[in-house]
Amino acid sequence: MNVQTLPTTARWQPGSITSPSRHVTKFGGDEHWSTLQEIQDLLRYEGRLYEGSGVEQFQRRRLKAGQSALVMGQAFEGLYVVRLGTLKSLITNVDGGVHVLGFPMKGNLLGFDGIYQNAYMSEVVALTDCDLIRIPVADLFTPGNNNHLEHMAYWASSREIIQEQEAYSLTRSVKSEARVARFLHTISQRFEDMGWSPNRFILPMTRRDIGHHLSVTVETVSRAFSALVQQGIIEVEFREIRIIERDALCHFER
Repeated sequence: MNVQTLPTTARWQPGSITSPSRHVTKFGGDEHWSTLQEIQDLLRYEGRLYEGSGVEQFQRRRLKAGQSALVMGQAFEGLYVVRLGTLKSLITNVDGGVHVLGFPMKGNLLGFDGIYQNAYMSEVVALTDCDLIRIPVADLFTPGNNNHLEHMAYWASSREIIQEQEAYSLTRSVKSEARVARFLHTISQRFEDMGWSPNRFILPMTRRDIGHHLSVTVETVSRAFSALVQQGIIEVEFREIRIIERDALCHFER
């Protein structure tokens, strides 16, 4: 793996954090903040918060489309929860090849792969304008600090692992063009989970991104879209997708 190393502040070492839990005060200017309750709602975590947790604040970070939220080799400094927007997480191989691991959206957790080697192992790039909530290291791993926040992070990271496993299984279990159909079904389900229309949406990723995610060529992605249109399963206008027969996406074979 070709890892890019960035200049950064001192790295986190397990057990080295001594800073106490803090209740952050909101500041003026361009800074924006979110509560622990909002993080819980975004992650869809069903546990109960401890008394007094409502006063805690977490700083938000805004990104323009094309900006990187995390870079391979960057020192681990915390996690991020996607509040708005869509991103892509990817790894670049030594030969320059790219594999897209996934497409984080509202409610997804970013950066958990940075804990093991104290550095992020993938790059995360904004596909649209995004709003992220930063969870600093000190709020996760300080002994006796916010256990509810740590539990939510572990719970959400487990969900992310399951989603990546399902995506990997998809690239190995069906024919190339069928992968595209099932990918659209998965995206449809994710939009529905976020409270948006599952049958009409704009794809934030390019066909090349989809190909890099599913381990197929751009031409295969285009052929699959054309076949789905011909069979009356979807309608496509640029990146806007209208699903006519949602169940048929799961059973599409070509």
